[in-house]
Amino acid sequence: MNEISSLPSLSDLLTQNSNLQANKQLDRFAKTSELGQGFGAKEAQQTNGVDFVPIDKTSPTDRVTAPGFSQMFENFVKGVDQKKKISARETQDLILGKSDNIHEAVVKSQEAGVAFNLMIEVRNKLVESYKELMRMQV
Repeated sequence: MNEISSLPSLSDLLTQNSNLQANKQLDRFAKTSELGQGFGAKEAQQTNGVDFVPIDKTSPTDRVTAPGFSQMFENFVKGVDQKKKISARETQDLILGKSDNIHEAVVKSQEAGVAFNLMIEVRNKLVESYKELMRMQV
């Protein structure tokens, strides 16, 4: 109970971290976000009583910062391959007598097997989904 009471309060954390202060966050959002760009009177043009806001010319793909599906899937496959290599190395070390930890070799082998089976199931679901999309009438 003593450990919990020694923790700082939320207001203390907010005052210590300048990135979390509410007014600064709102001002920064209004200055940098796409929504905030059109709200200023300086940037809007007025013609016949109608305000025109400049259009953002960047494409949606230029604004995405997260990895795409292909990159995510490639990392997944590389991870499975890495597990298989580690499993093979552990098994080889056990056979050659470099290691006597049979438990570790079996665990790594099972991890590699499970990861490979998961990858196969994900692939099967993707192929099944693709076939279903191809069967749809447009």
